[in-house]
Amino acid sequence: MIVAGLPACTPLEFRVSVQFPEELALDEVVFCQREVAPHGTVTFFGVVDSVEVSDPPLSYVGKVRITRIEPEIFVPPLPGLEVRRAQGEQLTRALHFDGMRHKLPLGILGSGDVAFANLAFLSGEKGAHVNIAGISGVATKTSYALFLLYSLFHCPQKKAPRAILFNVKGDDLLYLDRPNSALRDQDRVLYEKMGLPCGPFPEVAYHGVKGGLWTMREFAELGLMQFLFVDTEASGPQDFAIEKLVEMLKLEAARQEGPELVVMGKKITRLEQLSDLICENEEEWFEKAAPATRQALVRRLKSAVRHVGPLLRSKPEGTSFHYESQLNVVDLHNCHDRARAFVVGSVLKILFDRREKLGDQHPPVYLLLDELNKYAPRDSNNAIKEMLLDVAERGRSLGLILLGAEQTASAVEARVVGNAALRVVGRLEPAESLRDEYTWLSPSLRERACLTQPGTMILAQPEVPRPLLVRFPFPAWATRSSEVAAE
Repeated sequence: MIVAGLPACTPLEFRVSVQFPEELALDEVVFCQREVAPHGTVTFFGVVDSVEVSDPPLSYVGKVRITRIEPEIFVPPLPGLEVRRAQGEQLTRALHFDGMRHKLPLGILGSGDVAFANLAFLSGEKGAHVNIAGISGVATKTSYALFLLYSLFHCPQKKAPRAILFNVKGDDLLYLDRPNSALRDQDRVLYEKMGLPCGPFPEVAYHGVKGGLWTMREFAELGLMQFLFVDTEASGPQDFAIEKLVEMLKLEAARQEGPELVVMGKKITRLEQLSDLICENEEEWFEKAAPATRQALVRRLKSAVRHVGPLLRSKPEGTSFHYESQLNVVDLHNCHDRARAFVVGSVLKILFDRREKLGDQHPPVYLLLDELNKYAPRDSNNAIKEMLLDVAERGRSLGLILLGAEQTASAVEARVVGNAALRVVGRLEPAESLRDEYTWLSPSLRERACLTQPGTMILAQPEVPRPLLVRFPFPAWATRSSEVAAE
């Protein structure tokens, strides 16, 4: 293989002429060298971005996008230079893995080598957040997010991280602590190659599978009432009335000791009771609100009760939501969209409150949230969106890291997607791939994103100049009941 003379070489890209039977595939990492006075030997590293075959003669040309020049003397490679495949240390230098102090395995490159990310960009030290986009059911977004979590849990961090996963995908994510019976020997080899153990998540807590997530008293004390009203875009008067309602309910809860909620002298065991009490005394609860505002809030409160009521416990006995385990799965797959929004908002508020209380003693928490476009939509505002924006923009300093996934990044608030240090796509719809949100993909990678198979992802990260295409291994943890291995 040699550097081709046409089209002209530049310090950013060059062409490689390949004669059959030699082959050069997309994504291969190559390098060439030339002498540059007075700097000595200059090495050009790059990734093959496209290839074109010509006949006759039977040969083809590959376009290489340069990823690194050592030393940084920005001159072009010369036609006729020998081009070789990068392996071992050369590949590590070509993809900037050599400068990563703590490496996070991301998957396997086409060459069979391990792809890495700098842990500092996902731990909050230098950056944070992951965004994953792709077609539902084909892009394996949740599967890859789980693999990233598994990899993160096995990388050394200053404080042991925890994760909260909102399960909206049936019962597929309720067996993560069980080994996968469908795992093959070749899959185990990939885990070993990446330096990861091959097994299920060792410490998983499931929430919401049986019983409610909070008691009625906790609902009042924690101010979770506000998340019953996130179904529509809020207005100023409604926001004010909701804040007043939340504060009055907190005061009512504080007047009585014990685990039960007592409001206006009545013991409240169900959300329906509380709703009826508020609606019957709406002028007292919404004292300064206009009649139209009161009526709108009463309607929204009543309509939320039947969806959210089952998430609240009538009795103090039982365990409320917590995130003390390494991986905490909040089961929402049987819940209405309004109930899911209530839970997501409530969990975010609890995280913010506890982070404020504990300060730097609070552990880093990874939030895995699918259907991100529902909670941080581009064209409307709500309380949950504002909290997610806060996570996206301040999460690095707060130790709250978002792993968001959606079918279309174009439907998600741009500031949420834009703050992600790691950008990932699986299979994309052709029309979606042309949106501005994917300008980080080269034209050839945009086309390939419409063809990728499950288990293959394209990802970009700050320290590597070009996106990488990686394969990640089959889950070592069960993702459905039929995969659970016998004890």
